[in-house]
Amino acid sequence: MKKITFPSLWAAFVIFVFLNIIFTSLLVIFIIYAIAYVGIADDVKSPKALSTLFGVLLFSVVIASTISYFIGKHVFKPINNISQAMRNVSKGDFSIRLNYDGTVKELENMSDNFNSMVHELGNMEALRNDFVVTVSHEFKTPLAAIEGYATILRNPELTIEEYREFLEKITESIKQLAQLSSSILMISNLENKEMITEKKRFRLDEQIRQAVLLLEPLWERKHLTLNIDLDHVFYFSNEELLMQVWINLINNAVKFTPKNGEINILLKEFPQSVQITVSDTGVGMTPEVQKYIFDKFFKEDRSGSIEGNGLGLALVKRIIDLSHGKISVQSEPGLGSSFVVTLPVARTLISIQ
Repeated sequence: MKKITFPSLWAAFVIFVFLNIIFTSLLVIFIIYAIAYVGIADDVKSPKALSTLFGVLLFSVVIASTISYFIGKHVFKPINNISQAMRNVSKGDFSIRLNYDGTVKELENMSDNFNSMVHELGNMEALRNDFVVTVSHEFKTPLAAIEGYATILRNPELTIEEYREFLEKITESIKQLAQLSSSILMISNLENKEMITEKKRFRLDEQIRQAVLLLEPLWERKHLTLNIDLDHVFYFSNEELLMQVWINLINNAVKFTPKNGEINILLKEFPQSVQITVSDTGVGMTPEVQKYIFDKFFKEDRSGSIEGNGLGLALVKRIIDLSHGKISVQSEPGLGSSFVVTLPVARTLISIQ
């Protein structure tokens, strides 16, 4: 049996109303004629009565048309507009908006919610496109360097020193690619998480010291002075993720602090939280730059260096958020920067007396 379909919701409603009213009118006429045939109302057979009955039928058709028009205009037409708009969105058109000026509150809310949804989808699409473009650019730079240096290495007239120099540059570019890939994978994984897993109890102060030692070649090369004051604290969290926080913050402090500068690293315990401060005497940041430092791929050439991929602080922010903590920054151009991380105290956090 073939399924009956209608061209639109409005058409289905109009047909339903017409059939319903016409059926009701015919039923009334049939009842009146049935009464007439049994002798209760003989005058029903008169031409005047017939004209009245057909007038009732015509009036019913007019009423059906009027009801269909107004309900279709105020209810079903907006629904059809929403359906058409959704089809456009499914084809990638995120600029479409609904302008509902009717009186049905539910349809008004539906239109507003639709516009909000399309707006958010448009923003997500723009972010996705920006992300793809930025990642492509970040990968392109080291790949171009590797290709260039590899081409130079084909020159048979290179000295051993030059050969080693270009090999070192290729190695550095490969490390840059590996770090970028690792950061992208890690931040992508964290963005899909709602909570931190694989927690364990560890010494937070010792972890920060380990981060300092890992970066020792960098800060020794610049003859920086590190002032470290750490309370003895046990903490319960994901040790690997928090290590990324300290490495990124201390690495940034080293990167943007000139030679013979100072870096201060503090860990203080409070009744409800622990607070870690990493401050430097570096080049500092303007208030405008501070608004964007936690955005992915944001890079400010504060030191005249292009080193870094702009993912470090975005990664730090995501880890701190998942830890239900807070991170803030205070900075002025020429006066250095101070990053303050506040982590909540879990029931398993114990201070060593």
